[in-house]
Amino acid sequence: MVGASPARRRPEKAASYDLPLTWSPFGFLGNVSIGTPPQLVTSFVDWTWINQYVFTTTCHGDPERTYDCFAKDQAIFNQSLSSSFRDQSALYPSRTWNPNHFFFYEDLTVDHASDIETVGPSSARITLQAADQQFDLSDAPYPFAGVYGLSPVFKTDNKSTQSPFYQAWSSGAWPEPFVAFHYCYNGSVDVSKSTCKGYDGLQTLGGYNNSLIDGHLLWYDIVFFPEVNNVDFVYEPAIYNYWTLNLTSLSLGDQVQSLNQSTGAAAVFDHASYGRGAPLSINAYKELVSATAATSITVDSPPNNGNQSFYQVDCGKLDTFPPIRYQFGGSERVWEIIPSNYVEIVNDTCVLNVRTLGDGDFIVGNFGETFAKDKYIVFDFEKNKVGLADLKL
Repeated sequence: MVGASPARRRPEKAASYDLPLTWSPFGFLGNVSIGTPPQLVTSFVDWTWINQYVFTTTCHGDPERTYDCFAKDQAIFNQSLSSSFRDQSALYPSRTWNPNHFFFYEDLTVDHASDIETVGPSSARITLQAADQQFDLSDAPYPFAGVYGLSPVFKTDNKSTQSPFYQAWSSGAWPEPFVAFHYCYNGSVDVSKSTCKGYDGLQTLGGYNNSLIDGHLLWYDIVFFPEVNNVDFVYEPAIYNYWTLNLTSLSLGDQVQSLNQSTGAAAVFDHASYGRGAPLSINAYKELVSATAATSITVDSPPNNGNQSFYQVDCGKLDTFPPIRYQFGGSERVWEIIPSNYVEIVNDTCVLNVRTLGDGDFIVGNFGETFAKDKYIVFDFEKNKVGLADLKL
């Protein structure tokens, strides 16, 4: 798939920005501002979402019923306080997804509007998704007020389904079409998190940092993979805007594992909660359990949110475990998850942090936090490519 390539003129002041990321159970959080005067909107940074989503005052279509839907201390974007807020319902009708991967079988309903979004040095008017909350979320507040989507953009997409970064870059507010990520995880050799400026991660917008690349970036073309909406992220109406690569090989050490022959196999890049755990098929997971002499365990706080069972291993034998190896379409380069990165310590017990999807052989997996350890990941919004490199530490 080829992304749109809008004509653009870069102002001299356009500069890249390292958006600081804070780890949360939902995924990584970062701060943006929306409106005039600017309102701080802590956002869940999501590689798999198509726009800037914000909680607004609107509940069941009524901007006066806010706390019929939200907890009293829920942070929201108050659209009535922004002089630059513009309704866009005449351009883009309201939209509802059910099911969806935010609220599952509750309605995810949005109206469309535009406003000024500021991220670091960048300010641009963007089209955003203003939530019209349809059910009760008042039990407890979310630790964020919006979702900063970073899905790829295709030629058929209008602004209602375009990433806020892409919209800002298209208007000249970012110098380059690149978004980069690296993760300063607990257990990294970068103990002080100096490469992340003391934060849990950095989402670099408008460029990437060559000094963090060991060797060179290897670029891969993304692909259209419809099974993602049947097996992984199930939406109605369907969404297919993902940083997806063909997976051409999966192995445990030197033991090659089977890929699904009828659908093919794919890797979806997602560093939110669904990207936790080494992506494996059901069958490959069984092989890993055998190879590590793992035994079944019930975990009160599992290391990922997958539906598969969990297994404990001997913490003293990690050096004997196989690395998990992947190859993606377009290159013979092998990318690994080493045992110390796929084994998590949970309540003093070493647990295999593996996440499976589908049945049998590998169809699709989410490549996020666990895969990203010790790697540098770049998305090219102009050419719709994923760049991978080893992280220089």
